[in-house]
Amino acid sequence: MGRLGVSSSDTQQHLAEVFGVLATLARETGISPERGELVRADRRSEFDYFGLRTPDRRRRVAAGFSFTGQDSASVLAAWDEIWNLAENGDVMFTALDFYRRRISSRSWTPHDSAEFWGTAVGWIERIDNWAHADDLARLYSFALADQPELVFPTLEEWSRSDNEWQRRIAMVSLIHYSGKNAVFLPIEPTLRLLANCAGDRRETVSNALGWVLRELLAVHPDAVLAFLETHATSMPRPAIRRATERLPQPERDRMRASLA
Repeated sequence: MGRLGVSSSDTQQHLAEVFGVLATLARETGISPERGELVRADRRSEFDYFGLRTPDRRRRVAAGFSFTGQDSASVLAAWDEIWNLAENGDVMFTALDFYRRRISSRSWTPHDSAEFWGTAVGWIERIDNWAHADDLARLYSFALADQPELVFPTLEEWSRSDNEWQRRIAMVSLIHYSGKNAVFLPIEPTLRLLANCAGDRRETVSNALGWVLRELLAVHPDAVLAFLETHATSMPRPAIRRATERLPQPERDRMRASLA
């Protein structure tokens, strides 16, 4: 038996169904095998890819599969097994696409977030590229907003890890998306988590740090500027540039000069 009561035979059928649907979609939309290889190489991923265009893939996922009309626990169990057994990155994306639509909808409840987090917290173990990482972090961000006491301690633990994807996802999960409603957590614990990653010079981590600070700066300018002044000597220059890129130019130039 698979996790959450999904049998291995059911799992193989679900996985084969999704793979077959995406393979057909790739043919119908004129995607060449070379495109899939280019995507894999660009993301430095170990997974295979069809190279599907994101809008095409998401439209097909929205149409549903044979198992997506079941109860929520059974559907989550099926996606969990697909995520953990797939060797194709586009197949893995379908699980993220499915919950991308669900988790930000009005029908999604804090109970749903707790159920989702209890399973999907383990999905991070298969992350090997920024695209999967950031889509998964988007889902985690909504679970965090609904269940902060449940989710935040794990994110904080990941921020202290040496694993680059755990650190990136811990930070990106703090923000829903760029724009008006991006920031939703109190600033103090948010900056405390970011401080754990401030000295990490790996591009995947420092880019995420700068992006999150940029979004926070729009809402909590005094606290974020104080954070930058405190951690500037250890932070990579690209992270500081990204964090301050939306400041008015005179203020941006002054801030960057003072942090140099």
